[in-house]
Amino acid sequence: MSGKMLVIVTIIGYALIAYFISTIVHEVGHVICGLLNKWRFFMLVVGPFKLYREDINGKIHFGLEKDITLWGGCGGTFPAKHDDKNVDIFARILLAGPLASLILGVVMLIVFFMTKHELTLMIGLVAIGEGIACILPMNIKTGILYNDGSRFKRIVKHGKEREEEKALLSILITGMLEGDDAVFEGETIKTLCSSEDADYKYYGLFYAYLNAQKENNEVMMMAIKKEADELKEKASKYTLSVCVME
Repeated sequence: MSGKMLVIVTIIGYALIAYFISTIVHEVGHVICGLLNKWRFFMLVVGPFKLYREDINGKIHFGLEKDITLWGGCGGTFPAKHDDKNVDIFARILLAGPLASLILGVVMLIVFFMTKHELTLMIGLVAIGEGIACILPMNIKTGILYNDGSRFKRIVKHGKEREEEKALLSILITGMLEGDDAVFEGETIKTLCSSEDADYKYYGLFYAYLNAQKENNEVMMMAIKKEADELKEKASKYTLSVCVME
């Protein structure tokens, strides 16, 4: 292998290692903040690897993540009950990941200046880049969800967007705690269905559809599905893959 090729391979290898380490720290930051607020661990995904529970009270397993959209990293914790404070706790959890990345980045740059080892420089730069990209409120989505900074901003604005985030969180908690027996609160669904964001609205319609399905209300199911079909061109492919109305 030529010297030039060796340098290229080394840089690529360091970049992959740096991204893996930075992402682990980022997602663990989310998880630790959730645990400190007495939420329960549910999932940690980094690349194709994951730690997860099959339900909120189950054992923790190690496995491979089949959903490629989550390979960029996902750290999940859930509260044990509904509480009005949950949305504000969630806001802190959102910030914890980017802050963990930024702290890692600064520490690694200090280590680089002390050791001059290129890998520590790469980890520092990647971690700071990841932290900045996630903490700035940019309208960039991974599936339905905006980045950490955008969701934090939506929550702290104390307006319609906060209510939408609160409603989505409440619905996810209901589904997690009650499983197949879950019945979703009408006002919460209404909040999502009135959203100007196509993905949030589609999620609202999906959970309204599940309620109608449990009631065997075929007329309502057809009406909801018709409205949802009109949103398909605006909703993301990820949302459509998750919210399947048969």
